[in-house]
Amino acid sequence: MEPLLELCGLLMIGLALLHLISPTYFHWKEELARISLINRQIMIVHTFFIALTVFLMGLRCVTSADHLSSTPRGYGFSSGSVCSGPSGW
Repeated sequence: MEPLLELCGLLMIGLALLHLISPTYFHWKEELARISLINRQIMIVHTFFIALTVFLMGLRCVTSADHLSSTPRGYGFSSGSVCSGPSGW
């Protein structure tokens, strides 16, 4: 289970780093110039938020794979829930 979590973490970090080149690849400078300022800012901030969130989730999987697979609370986090129920508290 730990190698799989580490692999998923590395893939998430790679996906987050892809957000660095996506604006130039998709020509966002030209595309976003056509929309209103508020929509442009929302698009930029939302992209940054997604990249940061995915990066931090990947970093957690890479650095704490043993805890995510061996403790009840870690298992709860890695299975998608915030807490693993009464046994996690």
